[in-house]
Amino acid sequence: MGRFRDLFGCCPDALEEIKSLPLRWDEERFGFWLRQDFPFVEALYRFQVGLLREAPHPHRAPLVQALMATVEELDWLLSQGADPKEPVHPVRQEYIALLQEMEGFSYPYRLVFFYFLNRLFLEAWNAHVEGDGPWRELAEHWSAPEFQAVLFDLEVMAQGQVEGLDPGVVEHYLARILEMEKKTWSLLL
Repeated sequence: MGRFRDLFGCCPDALEEIKSLPLRWDEERFGFWLRQDFPFVEALYRFQVGLLREAPHPHRAPLVQALMATVEELDWLLSQGADPKEPVHPVRQEYIALLQEMEGFSYPYRLVFFYFLNRLFLEAWNAHVEGDGPWRELAEHWSAPEFQAVLFDLEVMAQGQVEGLDPGVVEHYLARILEMEKKTWSLLL
């Protein structure tokens, strides 16, 4: 467990930078950010399908629940005006490319990366989003007990995969995920 915390503590300054970004929450900017979230979440869906294909039996139920949450998010994004044919912002293209690159790793690495990007997003979300606004429904989705339970299961599963992973590889990709999250949140500046 200590090694797991050490790996996830690789970049505390970057996480604090994300949390301290002076985001501007207005409906137009948030709408753009949401529409640009669709292609990334679609790529994340494909990443999750690959995880599920290789998952050991005990990991399947939590991964199916995570996949369903992603499907629900895609549906919600479409209901908010996301257009799958809309041009994808270069930042989102870069993050999608990172997901595709990470698909080349074995299941244990991908599970750790998947948990990390979900945890990181939620940490940033909770630091930035409060009160009423067009984000309220989404905030309720991500703070729902069911989603929190899935995140807890992912954490436990990821902890079980860390042993035997190359710490240098893990730290490199966690730092890249952090950098992409920072770029993504910067779309709201």
